[in-house]
Formats: sequence, structure tokens, C-alpha cells
Amino acid sequence: MTCARSLRWFAASSLALLAAVLGTSAQAQPAESFFKGKTVQVIVGYPPGGGFDLYARLLTEYMGKHLPGNPTLILQHMPGADSVKMANYVYGVAPQDGTVLGLPIHTLVLNEVLWKDDTGQFKIARFNWIGRLDAIDLTMLAWHTAGIRTIEDVKRKELIIGSTSVKGTVAMVPTALNRMIGTKFKLVQGYTGTREQMLAVERGEVQGMGNAPWSTLKISNPDWVPDHKAYLLYLIGLKRAPDLPDVPTIVELAPDDESRKVMQLLASTSEMGRSFMAGPNVPADRVAVLRKAFDETANDPALREDAAKRQINLNPMSGQQLQTLIGEVTSYPDALYERTRELVTP
Repeated sequence: MTCARSLRWFAASSLALLAAVLGTSAQAQPAESFFKGKTVQVIVGYPPGGGFDLYARLLTEYMGKHLPGNPTLILQHMPGADSVKMANYVYGVAPQDGTVLGLPIHTLVLNEVLWKDDTGQFKIARFNWIGRLDAIDLTMLAWHTAGIRTIEDVKRKELIIGSTSVKGTVAMVPTALNRMIGTKFKLVQGYTGTREQMLAVERGEVQGMGNAPWSTLKISNPDWVPDHKAYLLYLIGLKRAPDLPDVPTIVELAPDDESRKVMQLLASTSEMGRSFMAGPNVPADRVAVLRKAFDETANDPALREDAAKRQINLNPMSGQQLQTLIGEVTSYPDALYERTRELVTP
């Protein structure tokens, strides 16, 4: 090897070694000091307004003081395809360093196991789940002018409801009930979120909606149910809500054991609720720091007092518990997924 070639080789080797050392040093930066001076994005997969926005705002207001270094949290919105656009971004585009969190629709896990050809470019079990602020209590709502008071009425009379897409429980549950028990729900697609659907109900564009969150409805439209402007036909959940003792769950409406298993699968999405996730390649120590900060935030007395004043319900779940739940839902027998697809496909 000539002297010049030797010098070039030595220089290149030195630069490579320096880059490796610097890269290792950056990767080895303690998670406890990483967030100092950083900005953490909390991205909601829906437009402003509605329940998802409400819970994301609550988190961004309080979590910063529980993260080491007290970073700034900012709220952003990335609506599209029932929050799949946002999930794709967090999974494969956003920095995988813990500075980006996402709040997706609660049915994201169900859409993956049922619709293999979905637009999602992710594996939901590979996200690092940080925690849940609340389960979700979606109800089927019928406006008073529809002349429908109970689920039995929908077996005799058509109810036109607004829907975001065919791949959310807002559409899947009524479609399944049409086939299981002979209801006459008719879906109108194209609405982007809860607030838009509520306005459509008030304007008379549709007669109801299948994704009316009870916890949000009590705050945004507190007179609807008590004043009989709207009637709740069912709850998408595994058990009845304590303050809705007369509203049946979708599991109760199922006519046989097989149908009950399908409804239990659909209702399991309520447990995901308002859950936050980070990208799949965020370092494990930063995930642990984010989960710890999330748990502390969810139990922060100031946050809880604020939530009570705003009538925001809290039912937190840890990130590890959430990760386990999602793992279970994504590993059910294929036969159950297939039967569910048969019942919910329009």
C-alpha cells in the first residue's frame, strides 16, 4: 500500500470510528436527560373538537411537568381515514425518539385484524403503547324526530345514521345487528368526526349516529337525553354504564353464543378508548420514561381536579396493560375474525 493510500485509509477509518463513537454516544444518552429542551408532539387522528381532542388537550397541559427535563408538549391534528393517516405517520415517518405521540381511534386494532387490505402501513401491536386516559363509551343515538325510542323500534322502522367509514364500530355494529336481529339501520358515509355528526343530527341531515360518546355528550349536549331530544339505543361495551342502567350493551343484543363472541370482539375496542402510542422503534428506556410520566400525569391531583371541573371522565390504564390487551385482541382465532367480517361487511 502506498503512503498516500495509507493516509487516505487512515483518514477514512478515523472518520468512520468518530461517527460510530458519536452515534453510540447519542444513542446512549440517558432517557432521563433526553427530553430536556425538547418539544413533544401529541397528534390526534381527528379534527379539533370532540372527545379525542378533549383528552389530548388534557394530556398536553399536564404531562410536561412529569417528564424529566419538563419538555413542552404541543397538540396537533392529522385527520384522515379514521386516524390511519396519523398512525402511518407515527409508525413510519415521525422521529423514533419519543418526541411524537399519537392518539388514534379506538377501533384501530379491530380494523387491522378484520381488514387485511387496509390502508394502514403498520402493525398495531408493534406500536409502543404509553397509556390510556379513559375507556370509550360509544352509544347509538336516535334523534327525537325519528320516532324511535328503543332497539325494538329499529326492527320496525328505518333509522338513517351518519358514519365516518364502513370500517369503524359506528358502521360495523349496526350492520351486524341488521343481520343478527333484523334491525333497519341505514348508513350515510362521509362524515369526518363526532362534532360534524352531531351537527348533522341537529340539522336533520340524518336521524342518528352510532358513535355518540356518552362521557362527551354529557358535557357538550347535556340536555339531549334528559330532555328527550335524543334516545340511546345501545352501548358499545362489555358492561352497562353505571349512569345508563337501562341502555343495553351490544353483547346483550346478540341472539346466540356465536353472535355474542362477535359482539364481544367489537366491544373490546371500548377498552382501548383514549389511548396514546409512540413509534415502534423508540428506545425502550425512553418508552419506560414516557409510561412512567403518563401514569403520574393520569393520577396528578391537579389534572383530576381540572378533569372533574370540565366533567371529563378518567379511567386510566397503564401502557403495559394496554400493550397486553392489544396483543390479545390481535391473536384471537382466525375463525372468529372471519365470522365477524361476514357480519359487518356491507
